[in-house]
Amino acid sequence: MQRIPSRNMFFHGLLVLIPLTASQLILDASQNSFLLYLPPLGFAFFLIVSYVVQPLIIGVLNVVALHRFYHYQGWQISFWLNGLFILLIFSTINLVIQTIMHVPFSALVAIAEIPLLAYPFGYLGKISNRDRQTKKGR
Repeated sequence: MQRIPSRNMFFHGLLVLIPLTASQLILDASQNSFLLYLPPLGFAFFLIVSYVVQPLIIGVLNVVALHRFYHYQGWQISFWLNGLFILLIFSTINLVIQTIMHVPFSALVAIAEIPLLAYPFGYLGKISNRDRQTKKGR
């Protein structure tokens, strides 16, 4: 008998994917504004927002989801690496879609990605913290 993935895994994936797709849409829309603002500084601001602020937010959401859905104990201090791992996987998937299908990242692609990638990103979010233990009795 095949085991059906749990609802927690799906909601964990949604909790990680919705901010990822929303921030990707916002960053794509504001990329020209970033790059035109004093070109070297604007590019630096864009990189900081893309690869420092965004992974921190995603990492914090992932750890909160782990504590809420799976009752993990202890707090992981590497929020940034956790979020960066998930962000790089998401960016790679989008790059493959854009390259193979010649489709730019848009709201339609984002809406299609969310239900399709919710379970895989729920699993990715969970295995990115392998060394954490759940509380006993739950």
